Amino acid sequence: MTEGIGMEESPAEGVLSGIPNATSADLEFAERIIERLKPRNQQDLYNKAARQSKLGGMLITLMVVIWWLFIGVDGDNLEEGVSVFFNLDFGQVALAVMVLSLVSAILTEFSRDVGKILPSSAAGGMLILAGLYVAEPLVASMFITDFLTFEEGVWRSARLGILWGGMSVGSNQLVNALLLNWLIKFLDSNGIDFTGRGDSVHEMASTSALQE
Repeated sequence: MTEGIGMEESPAEGVLSGIPNATSADLEFAERIIERLKPRNQQDLYNKAARQSKLGGMLITLMVVIWWLFIGVDGDNLEEGVSVFFNLDFGQVALAVMVLSLVSAILTEFSRDVGKILPSSAAGGMLILAGLYVAEPLVASMFITDFLTFEEGVWRSARLGILWGGMSVGSNQLVNALLLNWLIKFLDSNGIDFTGRGDSVHEMASTSALQE
């Protein structure tokens, strides 16, 4: 078993000889999570998952509160300055920015860790559209329409920018927490003790297999 784990030509196959239920795709996925999020040890892994989940939930909740309190309830006439993109009013644009930010962040993280091109391309398009929505009130107030003053354009773009940034960061934190939770379940189900950042998944699997 030890010799199989030490094979240089295919490290993933060596690990599979020590972890019968693990697939090479799962092992590579676990390694990518460890390399990107860099948990120091098992306890830090749990701490990071809890911390990022909490921060992501707080940010997204805060963005919902900001949308509730500052979109359409401060004297804005939502029917003025309708977007040229799909004819959405300001309230609808704010919701669209939040949804686009959320979905694009999820697709970006999914593409980064799974290695798929299509989700990343879709996320890029969503980010461009969200950015256009954010900049549109300011640009419109300066060059296109008389319905919005410059101050109104700045205030609208500022609120949309906050929603865009907050939802993107919050979504990223939640996705990271989900990835860490998957890693925790993967390590536990295979009896792997993650003792330090310097240990690769292969090394941890080897230790687990020898102990068994």
